[in-house]
Amino acid sequence: MAALVATTGAPALAEDSLVSLAKQKSLTDTPGGPKDELRRLGVDVNVWVTQFFQGIPAGAIDRTARYGGKMDMFLRVDGEKLGFWKGLKFNAQYEHYFGRNLNRQDLALLPVNVAQAFIERDGYHSALSMTLTQELSEELSVTIGKFNMLTLAAQTPLVGGGGIDTFMNRAFALPSTGIGVSSPESVADRLIIAPPYLLGGVAALKTKYFDLRVMVADPRNAQQARVITRPFERGVGAGLMATVPIEIGGLNGFHTLRFAYSNARGFDLDDIGERRQAIARLRGLTKKGFWFVSYAVQQYFVQSATDPKLGWGLFTLATLSDGNPNPVRWSMLVGLAGYNLMTGREDDRWGVGYYHYGLTQPLLSGLAARRINRRSEGGVEAFYNFAVTRWLRLSGDVQIIDPWNPLRARASYLGLRLQTIF
Repeated sequence: MAALVATTGAPALAEDSLVSLAKQKSLTDTPGGPKDELRRLGVDVNVWVTQFFQGIPAGAIDRTARYGGKMDMFLRVDGEKLGFWKGLKFNAQYEHYFGRNLNRQDLALLPVNVAQAFIERDGYHSALSMTLTQELSEELSVTIGKFNMLTLAAQTPLVGGGGIDTFMNRAFALPSTGIGVSSPESVADRLIIAPPYLLGGVAALKTKYFDLRVMVADPRNAQQARVITRPFERGVGAGLMATVPIEIGGLNGFHTLRFAYSNARGFDLDDIGERRQAIARLRGLTKKGFWFVSYAVQQYFVQSATDPKLGWGLFTLATLSDGNPNPVRWSMLVGLAGYNLMTGREDDRWGVGYYHYGLTQPLLSGLAARRINRRSEGGVEAFYNFAVTRWLRLSGDVQIIDPWNPLRARASYLGLRLQTIF
């Protein structure tokens, strides 16, 4: 009888183990395992490895293809569970680059793979971000440290961000009114109002009717060591963001208004055609202060009855800036994105969107005076993220871009992305 029970029960146990493995949040997150025990103590550790294979089948002279990837390590600490005071939180993220990527291979203005755009083989090979949060009440919190803006963008409803599991192009994954470039020391990067990393602080207020965030930060890219050792020596940037939830027909929606200003100096684009040499040396021709304002809408069209965060719908974003020294006068995004609510595919994500970055006329005229013809850039992107399991995701991505270099033909980009959560 014992032998009969053992032989008939073994397949059932094996099947249960496979089902449990498929439903785990991560490959190593077993019930009662080390990660589970650490969480009981207030320590949450996650490791993501994302691999990319992306090519340009049309629009590039040599039909370039690149393979590379990125490793993300996350550490979240609950200070209260560790014996400190209530409301204390610590977060750290370490990123490491490997392989190569397609950014700047076809002279597109915005990175087509933002996850690898700011840590790469020829620049910063890795990056570390750390923040400390104190929750003063259920509604009010204050956070200081070095912020990873890609990770913050990933929290955006519907469209997501960060380039890891939704859109790959920077226009969607890290939208801003500045030029997204791979080299943090370049001229263009110094004109970005929203760099990929910021050093500063955020106060967040959550109420029943609206969410309000106030941020004060060094306007420079915090990847530069000088920003850490000599913060705010070139000026300060401040931003105000208000989000109002609006329900339409029982479906959730969010309207977000953001305004930012910095007293830092940028290059005066009115003079770009007269003194090209000075601009190349990053000296002189500066103009103090720049601002931008944006308005975003995320509206669910279909929503899960059990989890309001699951669903799909419309996202839009429109921005406007001073146009000098900011090189992007205006930009816009529009598209559909979210989770697939079909039975058995609830963890899948998908999206399709259009973007356009309208470059300011002083920049285009100045470059034309130097016989460098450029134009505004636009494109479309679509992706589908297939959840093989909750910790293994395979994405297909396609982008079609009219690059800002008019001498280059319309380019198409095809990509595969495999994410493993350990």
